[in-house]
Amino acid sequence: MDLLGKRGKPSPSHYDGFISYSRAADGRLGPALRDGLHQFARPWYRLRALRVFCDARSLSASPGLWTTIEAALDASRCFILLASPESARSFWVLREVEHWRSLAPERPMLIVVTDGEIVWDHEAGQFDETLTTALPESLLRGFTEAPLWVDLRSVRTETDLSLGSPAFLDVVATLASALHHRPKDELVGEDVRQHRRARRFRRFSWTGLSLLTTAAVVGAVAAVNSADVARAQRDRAERQHRSAVSNLLVMRRDQVGNADPVRSGLLAAAAWHFHQTPEARHGMLASLATPARGVLNDLGDTRALSPDGKILAGDDRAMRLWDPVTRRWVGNPFTAHFRSAKFSQDGRTLVTLENGEDIRLWDTATWRQIGTAFPGLGEDVVALELSPDRGTLVTVGFDEKIRRWDTATWRQIGTPLTGHTDDIESLRLSPDGTTLASVGRDGARLWNLATGKGKPLGGHTGAIRSVAFSPDGGIMATGGHDGDVRLWDSVTAKPVTSPQGGHDGPVSAIAFSPDGETLTTAGWDRTVRLWDPATGRQVGDSLTGHTDIVSAVAFSVDGTLLVSSSRDRTVRLWDPAARRPIADPLKGHTEEVTPLLFSPDGRTLISSGEEETVRLWDPRTGRRLGTPIGIPNAYGNAAWPMALSADGQTLAIADPEGEVQPWRMADRQPIGEPIQVGRRVHAVAVSPDDATLAVGDGEGTVSLWNPATRRPVGQPLKAGTEAVQALVYSRDGTILATACGGTVRLWDTATGRQIGNAMEGVNSMAFSPDGKLLAALGGDGTTLLWDTRTQRPSGDPIKGDGAVAFSPDGQTLATAGADNGVQLWHARTGRPIGNSLKGHTADVLALAFSPDGQTLASSDNAGTILLWRPGIPADPLQAVCALAGRSLTEQEWRLYLPEGEPHKKIC
Repeated sequence: MDLLGKRGKPSPSHYDGFISYSRAADGRLGPALRDGLHQFARPWYRLRALRVFCDARSLSASPGLWTTIEAALDASRCFILLASPESARSFWVLREVEHWRSLAPERPMLIVVTDGEIVWDHEAGQFDETLTTALPESLLRGFTEAPLWVDLRSVRTETDLSLGSPAFLDVVATLASALHHRPKDELVGEDVRQHRRARRFRRFSWTGLSLLTTAAVVGAVAAVNSADVARAQRDRAERQHRSAVSNLLVMRRDQVGNADPVRSGLLAAAAWHFHQTPEARHGMLASLATPARGVLNDLGDTRALSPDGKILAGDDRAMRLWDPVTRRWVGNPFTAHFRSAKFSQDGRTLVTLENGEDIRLWDTATWRQIGTAFPGLGEDVVALELSPDRGTLVTVGFDEKIRRWDTATWRQIGTPLTGHTDDIESLRLSPDGTTLASVGRDGARLWNLATGKGKPLGGHTGAIRSVAFSPDGGIMATGGHDGDVRLWDSVTAKPVTSPQGGHDGPVSAIAFSPDGETLTTAGWDRTVRLWDPATGRQVGDSLTGHTDIVSAVAFSVDGTLLVSSSRDRTVRLWDPAARRPIADPLKGHTEEVTPLLFSPDGRTLISSGEEETVRLWDPRTGRRLGTPIGIPNAYGNAAWPMALSADGQTLAIADPEGEVQPWRMADRQPIGEPIQVGRRVHAVAVSPDDATLAVGDGEGTVSLWNPATRRPVGQPLKAGTEAVQALVYSRDGTILATACGGTVRLWDTATGRQIGNAMEGVNSMAFSPDGKLLAALGGDGTTLLWDTRTQRPSGDPIKGDGAVAFSPDGQTLATAGADNGVQLWHARTGRPIGNSLKGHTADVLALAFSPDGQTLASSDNAGTILLWRPGIPADPLQAVCALAGRSLTEQEWRLYLPEGEPHKKIC
């Protein structure tokens, strides 16, 4: 019996599947899954392989949202539920599930687990109500037998959600198999065949396009005597050709993605060269908005990684050192043959174990041998470490005994250090050479080399695979087979703190930054992670891109570059400071902080806290400026509404008791008497010409005041009947937007009349600098961009409803959501620029760009303010070329561009 029913010829309103999901939890995964099902095993002559409804991609502007969703449900053959604790609580998901179950009972449901747990109780014949957290309550008893479900929990956090990702492709193939009613392996084979056909078709199409272009130009010249008309025809054909090439390159860029950020950036730059589209600009920005700074796959075999990030690589004939900072080979070739090698801690010496089992020391500046070889010992050595003064070599063999050797005479120093009972995997000396750490299958030990005594360390479950000391030697970090990373006091051998979480598999490498402020780890899970040693917390997202075990990590001397090498035979370069706060959190507030304001010159950041203080900061240093402004009020804790004049000289602070007090920014003193509004004030805004102060009260009324005379001007605006949530002037001052009770209205400031219809379901908003777009924050976890001229949505909703801000040039939008992150978006395309910025531990409530757009401030409901470098260059092309240091090679050009397109240097 066919699980999903027969697939006939679809009608215009037919959908093969309906994806129901929580935007807050799976805002990236849902649309990506829909796109993957559309493209997987797609014949070249069809627009899509399947037609799947997903609200973030399938909804057009319609006044009846539920009516549209209901019609899509009725027209769908299968219901695909992305199950998670968030979707189990989602109002829309519950409504969609209930409607689906009310339809014909034979309509199937596929469950895709993205988070949480699903447990079937075989005795009760239903899902376990206690252990299942990912399903709505109505589905716990909604099945007569245990259904099949697909587990996407390991894929959900992947950076690359495209068919280029093997893990994501496998999930898409599993779902497509059910929807197509064909075996999975047969579909995968079909996808490969269709991909080859599409490639041949594109090659023939480009040949045809070139012929058509030529024919169009020749035909135009032959048919029209006028040279101007012929030139216009030729130019039109050329523009169409360039546009087609640009679109192709954008698609190629998306396929490459973060797997090779340099190449993907160059593809976007080439697309921009052919046609300067918003999609091409977004492609360049997306390539820059990642910690990845390059991937090297042409260095040859990587034999060793020095502590300062230099790479010893080459082939059987010779090796050289490659400097990741200058991206050049340095020094002379190294022609010695060996089976393994390790650098000293200062990188000036290389210790090699030869195939003949001799141990030799080499000066890395000259590649001359230091002293004589130590013959025969290498056969029994499984780990070694050279002392900082190069006078002592520490080794351990299969007998688990640690021995020390004088490198001048190769005589053993003292007696072996004993205590381990199983294989030792790594040795590490402290920077001063007095303490030795040994780690292996039976745990870790810390040795005092003066006394020869060792202390065992606990904590890990199972073997410990990697170890490192901080630059000052005070802290030791260990990485376990269990995936945990632990920090220890190197003197007392007691735990200091532990990172929250760890790798999904053994930790294969670990290193501190030169200043000791950052710890990096690498693992069998193919990721590199950054940690704050002071708190033990992971900083930012995991760095992904390697396709096999990451075997080594190291920082450059100045700490600005991180290098990782892997068994996938690639070396990757990362910027450890990218997408991290640029300074320590601004401390002073103790409770909710909103709003945030920058002065016009960008030298002052102003924040209002719920503990009844307004504070001023220097965003360049993160230091407080003067004493805070404090005004107690009878309503208890409340963050004061405030607005800054266009000239930056006056700050209007609204007391919730019904007064608005102007303050002089120069000396933070009140200016004259306050404006007596008479009602509790919830929002204020100053017009761009500083001539009008708009004040919103708790009853939906917006009164307009002259700040100089302290008198009302014109008639009040009726924004609603509840408290006014937000007031925003357009940059030219011609429009005032009011948010009240979930309704946004636009007002003509010259006439005081409402412009068009109200927008419902909006809690707050922000104008783009040119006033053409209004970013409206809804209560459903999304932000929608509205065209202020047509009052219709501009593009699909984007994730985030905690706060919103436009960059000064209007090209970038920042939003905050329920994940405590800040997401940057390309405003013209509505596509994300990189992953979200992580650093807050509470809900983000306010965002503000500096006037030059180079700093983004964010604040949360715990009183924390963070400063970020958005990394949005004014000239993305120049930035991409500077990062790459090259153009697309001729080989890359032939690979990604249509046949016959002449090679050009883009950079």
